This record gives sequence, structure tokens and C-alpha cells, in this order.
Amino acid sequence: MITCTSCGKVNPTDGRFCSGCGVPITQLNTSTPSSYLAYGTRLRDRYIIKRELGQGGFGRTYLAEDTGRFNELVTLKELTPANQGTFALQKAEELFQREAVMLHKLSSPQIPRFWDFFREGRRLFLVQDYIEGKTYQSLLEERIAIGQTFSEAEIIRIFQQLLPVLSYIHTVGVIHRDISPDNIICRAQDNTPVLIDLGGVRQILEPTAAHSQYPPASGSLTRLGKVGYAPEEQLRLGIAAPHSDLYALGVTAIVLMTGKQPQDLIDSNTLDWLWQKELSLSQQMSNILSRMVAPQPSERFPSAEEILQQLPAANSGVSTTQINSTIAVTPQQGQYQPAPVNNSGCGKVFDESVKVPQEIVGWNWGAFWLPGFWCLSNQVWIGLTAWADISFITLPFTLGLTWPIVGITLGIKGNEWAWKSRHWKSIKDFQNHQRVWALLSWLIISIIIALVLFILALIVVFGITVFGID
Repeated sequence: MITCTSCGKVNPTDGRFCSGCGVPITQLNTSTPSSYLAYGTRLRDRYIIKRELGQGGFGRTYLAEDTGRFNELVTLKELTPANQGTFALQKAEELFQREAVMLHKLSSPQIPRFWDFFREGRRLFLVQDYIEGKTYQSLLEERIAIGQTFSEAEIIRIFQQLLPVLSYIHTVGVIHRDISPDNIICRAQDNTPVLIDLGGVRQILEPTAAHSQYPPASGSLTRLGKVGYAPEEQLRLGIAAPHSDLYALGVTAIVLMTGKQPQDLIDSNTLDWLWQKELSLSQQMSNILSRMVAPQPSERFPSAEEILQQLPAANSGVSTTQINSTIAVTPQQGQYQPAPVNNSGCGKVFDESVKVPQEIVGWNWGAFWLPGFWCLSNQVWIGLTAWADISFITLPFTLGLTWPIVGITLGIKGNEWAWKSRHWKSIKDFQNHQRVWALLSWLIISIIIALVLFILALIVVFGITVFGID
């Protein structure tokens, strides 16, 4: 039976129109993207909604029955573009079709098979195989509840099963871009990890304003991935390559073994990984993970095959790792604290929406005393205006106060602007650089004051000598 979401009337499964209100069953409640599709809703006169599987930023995911294919269960993903204008929806559908062609070409038992995509009202839907099982995030939470996590041997086995899949999709030019414990399902049938939610599809979920009158920030359509799991260059610049997926897989492995989220495993000052202090691994596995999550792309493995070649053999006796009381249960949605991310060098100096680390906020003595020099190494070019009075053209207007005015301005905003205008290795690197400028500025000011006092002393002594003042 199918329940009409317009009037609540229960209708036969094979009915085409609601017997209560006359609304076509194929169009029940699909015009409003934010509305929930109730049990029994029929889409495209073929897919019948069974229940909701989950909800995310892209929309809702449903378990559905495919009446056109022997009533097999399928996963029905509702893709909701952020911009719901007519043109935006058409553009999203066009981009979706391109991605669907790519997904249709993928063939792996560890990737849900793509079957169909269609538009119903103002909704876009994608149909894939239903994978029965639990995500590794759910499995981790279950283990944490009993004081356990995944062992090194289990991670090696997961790598042995997933790396060939990544090698395959990378070979055909596909980058997942969103690997995390949430996007890997342990298939109930054979306990094999299955990769879900390829990030390429999510590209169309962002506002399609790049094709409208309100263009987004550069690269916003391709900056995909989860904070903490995706590497810095992917989140900051939208650059993704095979080593980006390998980085995310490495972080996933570390999270599964430590039971802690990425933000709890990164030093907030240096942005260095601290996972080595949490785990006792074989030297071989430790070296592999260190290289997978290296901060510089050039330091990472270039391909999944290279990791497979260096991967140690998993022990036959697999046991979970005992964990201590310092492990925190994964926060619920809405309580998640993002991992510290190096967003320096974004170039948006005056954009207040770009958050700077709280640790660097404050007065900058180097910028205050030496604005015309400080601005050069910190790439805050507005500081060059401190030299304006040298031309004497501005003197009648500024009264020679340009240097102190710029100095005060940079003293207040210098740290924030320097963080945004230039890329820094870490917060500690930034702080050390500003500390050098502060010490240098105070040294120069001290020398100047000492010289002034010395000259004044000479004048006084000279005056006493010349005028014979006792």
C-alpha cells in the first residue's frame, strides 16, 4: 500500500492516482525538496520508499524497492542543490548527468553499482545498490563502548582490501575525495569493506552560482572532503589527487586504532600529528602511516600500489586493541569540534568570515614600530603606505603622521592580516616570525632612544663647556 503524502489516503501499490485527492502517485510530495518522503511513496512509477537510511548535507538517503527489477532493494539518494532556482536546478542536473556517466563506468564489487538517476519535481535522485552492513564509524563506536578499538592486524587487512579499489578508481581518473569511517561500510555478507559516497557526485551539491550572477569563491565547487580527514591542499585550494585519498585513508586508519577524532590527534600550535604517542605499532606500519599523512603532497605515497608493496602481512590471529580511559566517544552531530586547519594564505585579508586562530590574535609590536619594513616579509602590502610622506607630496595632508597611523593600524590588525595574506607552516612558525620582528623592533627603538639620549647628553655637556655654566 502507498500512503498519499498530500491527504493521507492509503492507496493500492499499483495505483497511479490517489483515490482521495487525485494527485498522481508518481508525484506525491516530490515538489518540495525539504519534505520527507514517507513510507510507500512511489517515484518514477518504479521505486517505492521503504524507510529513510540517513540524512546529510546532500539530502536524504532512502531504502527503496525497485519494482522494475524484481523488487530488489536499492539505495535512493536524494540530491538537493543548495540553490533551488530553475536555472540552478537545470545546471545541477546537467552536472549530475556528467558524473552519472562516470559512475556508470565504474565496476567493482567494493563500490555500490550505479543504476539510474532521474529528476522528480524539483528533486534529483541517484539509484545505487543497497549495501547491507554497518559503517566503520558505527563499528568503532560499538567497540569504544566496551573499551576496544581496531588492531593493527585489522587495519592491515582493511588496507589489503581497499587499496586495490583505490588503485582501480585512480587508474580510471576518479578521486573519491571524501574517505572517512562514515563512508566505508563493512558488508554484512562477507565483512568486506565497501567504499560509498564518491566525492565527485557531491560537487554538484554546492551552489551552482558559478554559472549565475553571484559567483562563489574560487574553487568552492571542488573543495570537498571532511575537515581533519582531507589534506590541507584539498580543503584550502581544492586540489585533489590519488595521494589525497591515501591521506584520508591513513587518517581513517589512525582514528579506527586510537578511537579519537582527528582534532584530538593534532597539536593545535604546530599542526603536527600526535598519533604516535597513542599507538604502539610495528616500525613498518608506523612508517607507512607517517608517509600517508605527511603534510606535504610530495612526501606521500604517489599510488596505492606502492603502499601495497610495503604493507606487512596481517597476523592470522586478529585481536582488538585495549584502550585507556582517555578515549573520547565520537561526538554527536552538532557537537563536533573541527580539527585545526591551516587556512593561512587564503588571500582574503579583509574578509571577516575567514577565521584566524585564537592563538595569534593580539597586538603586534613589530608591525607597530616598523610597519614599512614589517609588511615586506609578512606580505601585508598595505603597510607600504607608511612610506608615503617620503615624497613630501602628502605632508600637507598627513602632517607627517602616515608612519604612526599605519603603525597603529598594523599593530591592531597586523597578526590577522599577515595570517591571511601569507601561507605559514604552522601557528608556531607564525608566532616565531612575529617574535623576531618584535625583538628586532624593540632593539632598533632602544638603539634610537640611546642615541637620542647620548646626543642630548653631548649637547648638555657642550653647552656647559661653551657657556661656562657651573
